[in-house]
Amino acid sequence: MSPQLANALALARRYPFGVTCSVITICTAVTTYFLWQDRDEQELVYQDVSKQGEAMLDLRKGGSTQREELAAVRDATRRIEDNLVIEANLADNKWYFYKMEEQTKVRLLDISQNPAAPGDSSLYRRIPFSARVTGTYEQVASFLLALETGPRLAKITSFNFSRRGPGSDAIALDLTLELLGKK
Repeated sequence: MSPQLANALALARRYPFGVTCSVITICTAVTTYFLWQDRDEQELVYQDVSKQGEAMLDLRKGGSTQREELAAVRDATRRIEDNLVIEANLADNKWYFYKMEEQTKVRLLDISQNPAAPGDSSLYRRIPFSARVTGTYEQVASFLLALETGPRLAKITSFNFSRRGPGSDAIALDLTLELLGKK
């Protein structure tokens, strides 16, 4: 046995942890090199398949329509994602209703965010609210319309109209609703 090999074996016996780490590092470096080379090849394959898919869309009769529909779906999804409620942001959530109060000239007597139900498997969370609103019939109706057509997705779970007082034109609206929120 050569003296250099004997010295290397003695060093390996003396520092087994260092030798193990060195061997793992070398194996990882070699594997990374081959995977890196394969990544470039896979990128070329992906580009070819992507070009073929675009060419097929161009050949199809409704290819341009499908592109427009895909763009519309992506736009709608972006708008929904941008207007999701954040459950912990109580001030912003209530401000949403106060802005509607200002626009529709109703009087918002009470707005409260209720605790959300335990999570389910969906991508979004339903954030429950309860509100009490008073005003004329037109004002209350415009408040409801603003809720239904507003930027945030709302589901009215229950509501109750009642006259504010005998002989009064004021109407009270008690409602519970859910706004779509981030999980």
